[in-house]
Amino acid sequence: MKSFLFFLCLVPGIMVGQSKSLTWQDFSFGSPVLHVKMPGILSKQQTKLPPKAQEQVKSYEAYYLKDDPNGIVITVMYALYASVVADAKGAIDGTVGQWEATGTKVAILSTTDTKISGHKAVAQRGKLIIGGQESDYMDVVIVDGARLWQVIVMTRANDASLKSVMQKITDSISF
Repeated sequence: MKSFLFFLCLVPGIMVGQSKSLTWQDFSFGSPVLHVKMPGILSKQQTKLPPKAQEQVKSYEAYYLKDDPNGIVITVMYALYASVVADAKGAIDGTVGQWEATGTKVAILSTTDTKISGHKAVAQRGKLIIGGQESDYMDVVIVDGARLWQVIVMTRANDASLKSVMQKITDSISF
């Protein structure tokens, strides 16, 4: 059942480049609407769920931002399940499993149960090595009954300014 509780577009490696200024935007998705500040404009992803997953999902949406010059990759998604209760920890574990299945090395630094606007959530911080390049990541999953929201932020590793960008994004998540 956990395999139905997460769906994530595989995130490509992060390119290293010269940093440019960020243009912060309010971004909203899901129902009820989750609000989050983003350092750019996200693009809607056309994701085809596996047939078995399609049976379990009533509604699904995913968005993506890749900002090579600043070394930031963001994926957000929302799922409303047909007949299962959303599982935040299962979604976090599923994302790690997907990364590892592609050969990505994952080092989990912390996993924390929390609440966001009164909703149960799990936040995970860690490091990824994708194609020989190290990245920091933050994965936040919020659940409410059959609803699941996920915000994943990846940045160049060990960059203090990008860690503050990651923190600004995660701190801004609200309903």
